[in-house]
Amino acid sequence: MTNKDVILKSIRFIENNLKEEIDVFKVSREVCYSLYHFIRLFQSITGFSPGNYIQQRRLSQAVDELRNTGKKVADIAYDFQFGSPESFTRAFRKQFHVNPTEIRSGISLSSLALVSPITPDFIYQSGKVRNTPPELVVLPEKTLVGISFFISDSAGVNDLSKEWTRLINEVNTIKNRTVPERYYQVQFWSDTQELGGMYFFTGVEVTKPADVDSLFVIKNLPRGKYLRFIHKGFSNKVGYTYKYIYNQFLPDTEYKLTKPFNFEFYGEKYKGPFNEQSESEIYIPVE
Repeated sequence: MTNKDVILKSIRFIENNLKEEIDVFKVSREVCYSLYHFIRLFQSITGFSPGNYIQQRRLSQAVDELRNTGKKVADIAYDFQFGSPESFTRAFRKQFHVNPTEIRSGISLSSLALVSPITPDFIYQSGKVRNTPPELVVLPEKTLVGISFFISDSAGVNDLSKEWTRLINEVNTIKNRTVPERYYQVQFWSDTQELGGMYFFTGVEVTKPADVDSLFVIKNLPRGKYLRFIHKGFSNKVGYTYKYIYNQFLPDTEYKLTKPFNFEFYGEKYKGPFNEQSESEIYIPVE
């Protein structure tokens, strides 16, 4: 059994016991590791400390129960092994920046730093991005022409190949494209939490918009500071990279998010959506 197999076994144990009295020592005994070595192994492979992972998973599951059941907040707090409703609320606000009762008001769950169960794919992808530290860069303003669309939280979409095919089929009608062509995907969100989803944009950079067809919209990416991360592998696995960025990397830094969007750039190292050697760039606006 490899070290990754050991950690995946520990994760299965945690997931099966989120409502039970477990601690890190009990989990380490389950996989026959000393507490000292287990903590360091778990951290190095997943990017989480085991204690933080247990708490964040409990809180994320609590969100599901708050949204989908009529249980009292206090009962949910005790179910997930919090000592009191007050300690539950403090931890909940620290992770999600909202009170537990606000979940029932219909806010969009896409705005919350929910932590899903760690999977082999998560370990594979987050390990890649952890091994390539981000670079802080200053980008000039960019003008893009492309297609904008909205995807609801309930749609469960993680593959935008149809939307990209639509753009590629029409891209030759876009004038003044840069040479070589530079393709972007932008994710942006509204302050209106009740929308329950996120806006997307797929487009190509232009030197100057001209005679833009009604199919397309023009989007300007502002000049500013951005953290540049590298996503390696399949495009439909990029969600794991985003989870690492927002749930693990950024909370441990002093960077502040400055704009309600992020974007991906597909340059010379991008070899297609289903190529393991493919690389795309993710840009997060910060200060």
